[in-house]
Amino acid sequence: MKHIIKNHKRGLSVLMMLFLLFVISGCGEQKTDMAVGDTITIEYSWWGDDSRNQYTLDAVDIFEKENPEINVKCKYGVWNGYEKRQHIYMKSQETPDVMLINYGWLDTYSSDGSGFYDLNTLSDYIDFENYTEEELAFGTKNGRLNAVPIAFNTETFYYNETLWNSYGLSIPRTWDDLFDAARIMSKDGVYPLGMTKKSLFFMLLSHYIQTTGNDPVKSDGTLNLNKEQIGDMLDFYKELLDKKVLMSVDSFNRNAFASGEVGGTLAWVSDAGGYCDPLKENGYDVKIGEYICEPGAKSLGWFVKPATMYAISNNTEHPEAAAKLLNYLLNGEEMTLRQGTEKGVPISSSALAVLDEHDMLTGFEVQADAMRKENSDKLSIMAPILESEDVYGSFKSDSDYYLYDKLSRDETIDRIYSDMYKK
Repeated sequence: MKHIIKNHKRGLSVLMMLFLLFVISGCGEQKTDMAVGDTITIEYSWWGDDSRNQYTLDAVDIFEKENPEINVKCKYGVWNGYEKRQHIYMKSQETPDVMLINYGWLDTYSSDGSGFYDLNTLSDYIDFENYTEEELAFGTKNGRLNAVPIAFNTETFYYNETLWNSYGLSIPRTWDDLFDAARIMSKDGVYPLGMTKKSLFFMLLSHYIQTTGNDPVKSDGTLNLNKEQIGDMLDFYKELLDKKVLMSVDSFNRNAFASGEVGGTLAWVSDAGGYCDPLKENGYDVKIGEYICEPGAKSLGWFVKPATMYAISNNTEHPEAAAKLLNYLLNGEEMTLRQGTEKGVPISSSALAVLDEHDMLTGFEVQADAMRKENSDKLSIMAPILESEDVYGSFKSDSDYYLYDKLSRDETIDRIYSDMYKK
């Protein structure tokens, strides 16, 4: 903690004395963007829950003590609010110096590579030896290194193995396995799967790729889905609901998986613990399943992408200080020990070495990441456009018009297509 105490003037009555105490913590809301002596202030923003917020605050406090010339002002919140603020920041050119960003934002805010600072120019401060060229390529736009990935993510199936065993069922490997399981489980009101709208979209997309062999993204990174193809995805979605394979997205939450209302879920590698730890605590066995695939498919149809990334504002006035913080967040021992695998299994070789030394490469995230590594030659690199809310969000919200008999199938497809491609 840093304390600034303004002395009162001599001669004033004791009752009239003014004693001001300003407590300026590394990431407190009370801190102002000001220089104290030779200290400079930079801003750092991220999203997350209370647990992430606390370990990040603790780690940044240590960074400040190790770098007394740098004062860090932190901005953080839940995902929805953060995403909205980030949009305002980018439009107004008032972005924090160091930012946790989503992979899709590279396309949204830096399609030509100019939206974020070129980290290649800060190699004296960032230890890029911890990454391969292929790993850094995920954050490169138009030859400029806009961001560094923290961990890799792919949508992964997690199952309540105890529940599946109780029905005498094997963990599914094909789409038919899921439909077969639904015919048995649905008698007890249990669904084989439940998931969020984003995971739903990627599951439907993988089925579409497997059954058609078509690529949903063009070589220039733009969307490549026509109305007929969107209609095929809509039909399969409705079939999953009608045949009780899938719990309604609006009804699903993590507790539905933890309590055994659904037999499995689809979620990111980085979310493995959030879904599977409560299930294990409730006395169930957890099984990480294979990527569901259509027999004879030409492509696996599942994607890999950075879980989250760190970037530096293109408008920062203190690039060197920002780079020091970014390097600490990615490769620093104290940050690594506090973060563990909460954001996924880190890519940084330094961070991996720290976790390995402290026997911290355990847990469901590590198991899910092992599944990703086993299939790395089959997984496709995700195009950022697929993470656009206009794409996956529109599909779910517009599909509801058809599912709830508000629009015809053709009218719904027209609406989805229009919203997916809107500028």
